[in-house]
Amino acid sequence: MLKRLYSNTKLLVQDIEFKPGLNIIYGKYSGEKEAKGINGIGKSSLVRLINFMFLGDTSEREFNKPKYDFLRSENHEIVLDFEINNIIYSVKRTFTDTNTIHFGKEYNELEEYTKQEMLQIFSNILFPEKDNETFYEGNRFRSLMQFFIKDDVQNKSRKDPTNFFSFTPNAVDKAIYNFYLMGFKTLQLINFKEVGQEYKKYRDALKTSEVKLQADTGYSIEEYRSEKLILEQKVNILEQRIKTFDFMDSHKEIEEQLNNIISKINEKSKEYHSASQRLKNVRDSYDKTAELDTSQVKKIYNEVLQNFGTALKKSLDEISEFKSEIIKNRTKFLISREKKLKQIIDIIFSDLTKLERERTKLLSQLKEYGALEKLENTYEELIYEKGLIERQNQILIQIDEYNRILNDQEIVLSEVKRDISQELLESDKKLNDLRALFSEILHSALIVDENHSSGYFDITPKRTKKTDLPFKMEVKVPKSGSLGQEDLKMISYDLMIFLNAIRNNRSLPDFLIHDGVFGNMSHKIMVNYLNYLNEKHLELIKTKNFQYIVTFSEDEIEIPEIKKGLYGEFNFDFDFKKIIELEDIPSKMLFKRNIEQ
Repeated sequence: MLKRLYSNTKLLVQDIEFKPGLNIIYGKYSGEKEAKGINGIGKSSLVRLINFMFLGDTSEREFNKPKYDFLRSENHEIVLDFEINNIIYSVKRTFTDTNTIHFGKEYNELEEYTKQEMLQIFSNILFPEKDNETFYEGNRFRSLMQFFIKDDVQNKSRKDPTNFFSFTPNAVDKAIYNFYLMGFKTLQLINFKEVGQEYKKYRDALKTSEVKLQADTGYSIEEYRSEKLILEQKVNILEQRIKTFDFMDSHKEIEEQLNNIISKINEKSKEYHSASQRLKNVRDSYDKTAELDTSQVKKIYNEVLQNFGTALKKSLDEISEFKSEIIKNRTKFLISREKKLKQIIDIIFSDLTKLERERTKLLSQLKEYGALEKLENTYEELIYEKGLIERQNQILIQIDEYNRILNDQEIVLSEVKRDISQELLESDKKLNDLRALFSEILHSALIVDENHSSGYFDITPKRTKKTDLPFKMEVKVPKSGSLGQEDLKMISYDLMIFLNAIRNNRSLPDFLIHDGVFGNMSHKIMVNYLNYLNEKHLELIKTKNFQYIVTFSEDEIEIPEIKKGLYGEFNFDFDFKKIIELEDIPSKMLFKRNIEQ
């Protein structure tokens, strides 16, 4: 439960103390001449502050607007105390550094966390219920908190009771969130989402491949499978032509000469590479010779002379002279060998050049006679046709694989949908309890005429496309075409989920905040609605407390007339339920200033 919202930097007109049961944020007219009206006095800003403390992105964006620059320039901070399982937690935030949050069990022992860290901490504290079959995936804390805290902007844009988000989720995600809040199993829904996403990915890939194949060939998939056989037969004919290609008799002599020259070129090429390798080895030998450094030899023997005297000096000189003579002879030999190899290579290269000229001449003769043209054309056509078939076959193989995967996934989707339908049948008692609670809300609190029986909540099976859910959720209230009745639909659905969670002692937040939901509703329905909530709190307080926090303006309530009995009477002390009373003069506004100026 929420305990207290306050600011050590004197941001707020007063500290806000929250109570069990009904909590009314009230706006009234001051009657002062300088008053501007009660819009902008801070009712919705107070709701957004609570949302801000629970890391609401929409509230952060709102408070980042220029009209709230004073929050940063004056270095304001805000603190929220709340209680869960008899433990009081405190969270402190500033408006200058929204990524740094201070949090702990005692205000004087707060520790610093990043926003990402706090998202996980809040998730563990406020949504700890994660059994094997009823859970939500990943970091969805903020998405779920949007059910429990709704400001006036969110309420006004909400058209579907089951869509309480600031974004538009897909149908499966929306069902997962709602099922989780209602206490139904979500495991199969999550499986359905994962398989459905894979199915759509492969379905889109299949469509892309089919479009590409048709663009390349001009045929549909079915047409191309037949055309492919014709193309393959054409390729086989071309390959056979090349295998059996024969020159005309008049060109046999040239063909033989050409083959003989090609053989000679191959032999000469081998000789050229062999001689080149031998020349490389000779040149490498120069480096090895250079490694025999006489100065190094002398250095070594000088070290010996220092230890053994001059006795070895003569021997060293003789060895050095002998080594020098060997190196000179070795160098002469290598120079002679290199010269001979270069001569051999030059002769081979000259022979190769002559042979290449002869081969070129013979090929030119064949080309002039037209003997090669047919062969060249056949090769070109074969290469083109084979490349075309290969590319298109790859696309076709991919298409066949996608179809196989999709067939398998259709079976899985069908099985998961069957499991979802079966789980709904097995959860019929839970569903009946929700149906009865929704009917009770309409009958006892909100609808006071004979038409109440036409309103209902239900989840019913339906036959759908492969990737659509096998059920539909419906929320109906009488005369739902009118604006006030549409608001009533949203309130009734929220209250059904909230009271069901309280009644079943679910590990979910035990507060629900509505801002700006009664503007279009009749006074009679509004009074009965609040009376019903107060009665439910008194009924459930023995097992678990809850808070319902709501904003009202004076002209919505019209207290003087209600007290006269014109619109029905509250079964509780309305003034006692107020947690703050804001007025339309700056000194009595939430931030002690008019932020709309």
